[in-house]
Amino acid sequence: MELLVSPPRPLGQELRQLIVQPPDEETSTYLVGCGFQPVPALPQLYYKPVTPPQLVAIFTKLSETLDETIQAASRFLLTSKPLEAGELLLEFLRAQPLIALTRSVKYAWFYRILIRLGLFFKYQPIFDLASGEVAAYECLARAKDDEGQCISGGQLIDAAISTKLTCEFDELARTTCLASIAGMKAEQKFFINLIPNAIVRNPQSLEQNLQQILELGLQPEQIVFELTEVEVLSQTPDLLKQIQRLRNWGFGIAVDDLCGCVSVDHYLMEFRPDIIKLDRRLVHGCSKFTLKQTLIESLLSSAHREGILVLSEGLEMMEDIEFCRNLGIDYGQGFGLALPETSLQQTALNYRAL
Repeated sequence: MELLVSPPRPLGQELRQLIVQPPDEETSTYLVGCGFQPVPALPQLYYKPVTPPQLVAIFTKLSETLDETIQAASRFLLTSKPLEAGELLLEFLRAQPLIALTRSVKYAWFYRILIRLGLFFKYQPIFDLASGEVAAYECLARAKDDEGQCISGGQLIDAAISTKLTCEFDELARTTCLASIAGMKAEQKFFINLIPNAIVRNPQSLEQNLQQILELGLQPEQIVFELTEVEVLSQTPDLLKQIQRLRNWGFGIAVDDLCGCVSVDHYLMEFRPDIIKLDRRLVHGCSKFTLKQTLIESLLSSAHREGILVLSEGLEMMEDIEFCRNLGIDYGQGFGLALPETSLQQTALNYRAL
């Protein structure tokens, strides 16, 4: 009698069982729709035979369609062992939250950017609202995906937070940005975003930045570090110490998104920055809403009384630009004034043209 033997699968195509434990009935139904089946011996678990090359597509789909809370509550296991109750239960002790892998798959592009040091910068002019002259530039991090499409700063920050790599991203952005500024051969001021927790966790990175600046022929007085609170602030006393080091070296200090993501109390009372940047959500429509006008007037008066300059972010409408200028706001920035570009725009504002 002739024996029928299945040909061996190519290397890397061996079947595995992807097993998922969903947290609720709705997720169970979804998994069934994706081709999963209940494990006969343990119906609370669902399995699907897969080959290694299929896993990326499956985890990508799960990361895009399941809510992150569901991904965190689900557990998964990849095994080649039989689906027998006793052995499977022992295997499932090694199960991990589904989000541990879906997040890695979802943000694989971000890991590649960090590994390849693939950041570049655009520069948005900051204008002196009284004279209309360019006073400085904000450096805005960008990257490109595998298809060459531009990745925004917001997408980069979201990925850094989701992957818990904000410090690594922040340090790479600072180093890359300083090298880019030096290549411009410019003498203007530049605002560089700085995540406060990053310098608390790695104070040595500031010393490395200072050394880099001096080696590149830049001056600390050209750099304004813009504190950007994208995650919960920790260890404020240590942060105050690092801020003082920056001041002693000659760097300027600005606070981003005031009255937006950032509260007034701890930043103004403890850090005493050189410049505060009013959040775009406060600035947008300020020419029309009296409550916004009252808040801006109060902040401006308090800041000037303490010798702090004020910058309005997100200026888009001419009415808002005129309101901030007439009120005495020192600096302005926004799409209504100038878009971010890879080159440095030098042209002063023409208010009539605006």
